[in-house]
Amino acid sequence: MAINEKVEFEIDAPAALAYATLLDVESLPEWSSSHKSVTVVERDEAGNPSLVEVEAGMVGISDSMRFRYEFTPQTKVSWRSEGEGKAVRAQGGSYLLTPLADDRVRVLCDMNIDLKIKLPGFVVKKGVKMSAEIASKGFEKEVLKRKAAR
Repeated sequence: MAINEKVEFEIDAPAALAYATLLDVESLPEWSSSHKSVTVVERDEAGNPSLVEVEAGMVGISDSMRFRYEFTPQTKVSWRSEGEGKAVRAQGGSYLLTPLADDRVRVLCDMNIDLKIKLPGFVVKKGVKMSAEIASKGFEKEVLKRKAAR
């Protein structure tokens, strides 16, 4: 069963800083508790990560997968799984950034997952909702930490 979750929030930081944080995929385990490890396998001609190996988990399910990343400069980062994991058939998502002011950005995080293993729908929905929560709160915290360090 495929589940989709969207979360929208605002961060008191420049959109460029939010985008730079998303480009730094190796830092995901520092701000996303669902990510255990991240390894960049390939980079595009601009040096951005294009193929990434990830070990992640949610609601007691752990899996290793490869993700293809795509970037729309300064506005969007999206990813989609290539192949299947042990427990996950497909997974993907995106962060869409909309500048509101010089120091404020609206973020729309859209995530989806299709599990191969059978779990009650409410468990899967809770896991995806938790992942979206981590993706929003953890991301905001990381962006604000980087802003304070500047």
